[in-house]
Amino acid sequence: MLRASSAAILSAAFLGPVAAPALAQATLRPLPRVARSWEAGIRPVEAGFARPSGPSAEGRSGRGDPAATARDLDFIGPRPLDREGPPGPGEPDAFDTVELELFGRGTGSATFEGSGGSLTTQRGGWSVALGERTTRGFSYAIEFGIEGCFYDFGGGATPVPGVSDPFNDVYDTRLAARFLHQSAGRTDIYGGLQVGNAGEDAVGVDESLYLGGALALRYAAADDLALVVGVAGISRFDDSPFILPYFGFDWQISEELRLLTEAAEIHLDYRLTDDLSLGLEAVYDFRQYRLNDSGPMRGGSFRDEEIRAGTRLAWNLTDDVVLELSGGKLLWRETTFHDGQTGFVGEAETSSSIYAGLGLRVSF
Repeated sequence: MLRASSAAILSAAFLGPVAAPALAQATLRPLPRVARSWEAGIRPVEAGFARPSGPSAEGRSGRGDPAATARDLDFIGPRPLDREGPPGPGEPDAFDTVELELFGRGTGSATFEGSGGSLTTQRGGWSVALGERTTRGFSYAIEFGIEGCFYDFGGGATPVPGVSDPFNDVYDTRLAARFLHQSAGRTDIYGGLQVGNAGEDAVGVDESLYLGGALALRYAAADDLALVVGVAGISRFDDSPFILPYFGFDWQISEELRLLTEAAEIHLDYRLTDDLSLGLEAVYDFRQYRLNDSGPMRGGSFRDEEIRAGTRLAWNLTDDVVLELSGGKLLWRETTFHDGQTGFVGEAETSSSIYAGLGLRVSF
């Protein structure tokens, strides 16, 4: 019955955001990073298709091997869907790992509606994570990361009257802690907290801090289907925080095909070979930055929200090195400017544009 309904579910998952981005923007909100499910499909090769490695992996199925998937510190694929309980006899008492990730993404020029100005964006950064998995059914990880964002305003007026370059380069530094508890039954609990410092240069740390957190339950409803329900929240500069419930599911449609979804992210991944995976994704993303007192916005803030849809190719160069290429289209994007002194608030949507990204992940 699940496979018979696949066409309807896939149509709703992917055609909905493409056909009606405004509706998606009105009904969904992006989750803080720590709210992403352990099954989130941002890493298509290892998510559900982790390959065993080393002598301890002999005789195991290549799909969802616990020791292999534990290396992924975004907590993707903590266990195969038909596995019950914490690690069993013969598995390691503890599993310590380090993961380094490098990433970058750029968007093509888009025009602001109503002003004629344009915007292009380049992002890049890195993160490092430390994790441990124990036989008591608990997994933990701490992650530290930095992302730099470079906004190029040009070609005409911006959404801020009389201002051609509202701010300099901005950065987001974050620290996150996550946990997962695997019970003896079919229900797991996971979540985490994160603190970030996002803003322009010469901004005080106390003015640019934001907080996020999440708590969720994951229930293995069947051997090939898991359901997720949780609550997440994040603070916002010059605006009230949002706290919302969310849900999702992880559906292993076949040995090669997997559908993962939660509140603001949808991922469909197909295993081409043991080392190569192709994925489709639709994501609603959110960023915010505190601006300095000496700039045109005088201590205000800038918010950048987008809905993008595209494809991603992931290649396992080795058991511990994964290269990812991504590209697609920004279906919707809205920027919000807050002036720190006058209270001016300017909002503007942009035309659609293309994007391309590159990522490299190394596990130790």
